Amino acid sequence: MKILLKIIKGIVTLFLCVVLLLVLFQKITNNKMVIGDIYVFQIASESMAPVYKIGDIIVVKKVNSSSLKVGDDVTYLGKSSNLNGLTITHRIISIDNEGNKYSFVTKGLANAVEDPRINENDIYGKVIYKTVLFSFVGRLMTNIIIYYLLFVCVGIGFAYEIISSFFIKEDDE
Repeated sequence: MKILLKIIKGIVTLFLCVVLLLVLFQKITNNKMVIGDIYVFQIASESMAPVYKIGDIIVVKKVNSSSLKVGDDVTYLGKSSNLNGLTITHRIISIDNEGNKYSFVTKGLANAVEDPRINENDIYGKVIYKTVLFSFVGRLMTNIIIYYLLFVCVGIGFAYEIISSFFIKEDDE
């Protein structure tokens, strides 16, 4: 029974560490965390509702522009008008290919108008996955009180695990 409790405790600790690291990386990288060709973003608006909600965590993979098709959800860096400097996740509604240079028109599912045309260099990649568990945590984290409460709880739990691993001896029964 003690071994089972230690395994469960280890899994919970690992999960808490992953959540803590994910939150830290999201904040440090300003919602532009990247590992290799994989990006992790957090949805910030309702423009893609009901597919993505505010706080959802999505995984985006850098892909060749020629592999993108109408209907794909892509994340890109806005460069025109009110979208300048924003990271946007919208669905491709049309593609142009002139001399192997691709350009795309995207639109949020909940938006009435399409976005300005973007070129292939503006695209971070294609959405390949929406995390369920981390999206739940991400939606919780949009509330500033819950954000700090969760961050403090995870930090205290992590600190306790480190301290107990090195300084507290368990009696064998």
